[in-house]
Amino acid sequence: MRVRTFLILCLYLVLPATALGYTVTVHDLTTPYEVLPISNPSTEQFIVGELDGYPEMIEITSDTEFELRAGIMAVASDTVPQFGGIVVRVLEPRGVAEIARLQAASVPWEATVEPVSRLSFLAGPQYIGTVASGTYRVEVSTPENFGKYVLVIGTNKERSAYGETWSAVSTFYTFAGVSRVGMLFTPLVYYPLGIILVLSGFLYTIYRTRHRLPFLKQYA
Repeated sequence: MRVRTFLILCLYLVLPATALGYTVTVHDLTTPYEVLPISNPSTEQFIVGELDGYPEMIEITSDTEFELRAGIMAVASDTVPQFGGIVVRVLEPRGVAEIARLQAASVPWEATVEPVSRLSFLAGPQYIGTVASGTYRVEVSTPENFGKYVLVIGTNKERSAYGETWSAVSTFYTFAGVSRVGMLFTPLVYYPLGIILVLSGFLYTIYRTRHRLPFLKQYA
């Protein structure tokens, strides 16, 4: 009983440290051109969505200067994605000022594997720049405005609780239309499994040599 309690306690303490966390947010608004507000613009997060005849847009508001990153990815396929976008600053009392255009043909779409989920994507155009405080909008579109996209916001990678990371990766798999069985081959599984094996080996060694350890002789 004591050994099992010790093992569970150790696993509970180390699991949060193994989670290379991020947020996956589904752009699931029902009204055309409805804006999705995003918080913590400096922290890396993924907005996943599917265009259904019209562009989709997110909005970021910050009271301080910050580094704005907006990059577009698509689920890996045999065709070249046509996703593009535009980054603008909202002006007061009305209007916008263009910051950058994300054009599908401006860069080659390179194959990449997201390290936590181990899912394959094609990475396209992105903008990274330091911007003043204010409200900014990023719009994603294609010529026909159809298809699944991933919008990457922020650059700072932060660790999060194990359960939160698992939920984010699960959302990624659902979006990509991939069986969640693949999650068994991600760091979310083999990191904790490795920890369990190491701790089990350590405890087994103590158990086998307990008669030689003065503080454990009573259990021999």
